[in-house]
Amino acid sequence: MFEWVSIKVNSFFYNVFKRAIKVPFCYTAKLYFFVKNQNLRVDELENIIIIIPPQNGLGDNIMFSYYIHDLLNNIKDLRLYIVSPYDNFWKLLDYENLHIIYTPKSTMGLYKTLRTINNLFDLAILPSPYIQHIYALFLVNANHKVCYNPLDLVLGKSRLDILGTPDLENCKAYDPYNSFYGELLGNLLKCCGFSVEEKITKLKYIGNYKPYSQKTVVIFAYSKEKLKEIPVYFWINLCYNLTQLGYEVLVLYDDEAKAYSQKLLNFVKVNGIYTDSIEKTIKILNSAYAVICPDGGFMHISFLSKVEKIVALFNIVEPKHVIPKVIYMNKKIKAIQIESPKLKNILSKISSGYKSFFEYKPGLKELYIKEYRKEIERIIKENEKEYINEILEFLKCAE
Repeated sequence: MFEWVSIKVNSFFYNVFKRAIKVPFCYTAKLYFFVKNQNLRVDELENIIIIIPPQNGLGDNIMFSYYIHDLLNNIKDLRLYIVSPYDNFWKLLDYENLHIIYTPKSTMGLYKTLRTINNLFDLAILPSPYIQHIYALFLVNANHKVCYNPLDLVLGKSRLDILGTPDLENCKAYDPYNSFYGELLGNLLKCCGFSVEEKITKLKYIGNYKPYSQKTVVIFAYSKEKLKEIPVYFWINLCYNLTQLGYEVLVLYDDEAKAYSQKLLNFVKVNGIYTDSIEKTIKILNSAYAVICPDGGFMHISFLSKVEKIVALFNIVEPKHVIPKVIYMNKKIKAIQIESPKLKNILSKISSGYKSFFEYKPGLKELYIKEYRKEIERIIKENEKEYINEILEFLKCAE
């Protein structure tokens, strides 16, 4: 009874009350960008600031980075400033005119950071349609500002229009249901007139970790996002099958993944290795034969490493939303999609759409999380052998 009441109250809050508060702000923002809209000349730009919201994780930051290479290589002397909590990642990129501004992982922290910046920028870009993030643009001193129309998100439209750009022929709305997530930034850059395509960013030199064997398979089993978590018993059985075929299995973990990974290591006779930085993680992966992991930040780090064979398990979004085409051109990818009608139904209740990344509803999420995880366990138990065989066949064929 209590859960039923909570669901009704939360649903009313998200669908009615919260929307009623947001709509007036959306129209105010639209008017602001309409008045401020001026002709933008790319060849006259000297400095650009890109504000990556603190709620975007490491994987999101890496996805955005695929559009940085062309930007910094095609425009001479352009200074690019990135505002992000993941300065440890951005500092690994090897671009002379790339400057990093660290911000805490909170909206208020972002506001405080922006208020301390005295620079005048030629262009400020915000790859987000959320109102709390768009407000940050009001705190930036820039001649031009671009973002996505928050009203499209509030009203649940299938596409997101752009605010603040001149009317260019190649300026298109962003389709969250059918696009690569990093295109949130790439599309804004194209709308401003930049010629940018997906490119793997250039890293500063990172060496190779001494491999355990020529057939080392690295497993990162932990998922920070509970909706993406794969049951431990699946990893246990996968490790057993891999070792039976002669692979050297290495369970990689960081501080956050240590407790979860230890559950796995308690049941399997494989080696574990600790990492405390993105740089060390890439160094380990550079010497690996293959990587197996759930969709998440670690998967995106593996894309930047030299490892050629990557297996990723998905159960929220489709691979096309988070794996750019350029990765398929450079690596062998095996994506395993775990889904069912029931999973889609649960996800549709806690977000604005099964395939959409936008408008998550945390109040409802907590009420449905148990049901969601039970369904994941049921699917994996029924299909475990099939999934493991798919992985083993992929590794064999890739040899």
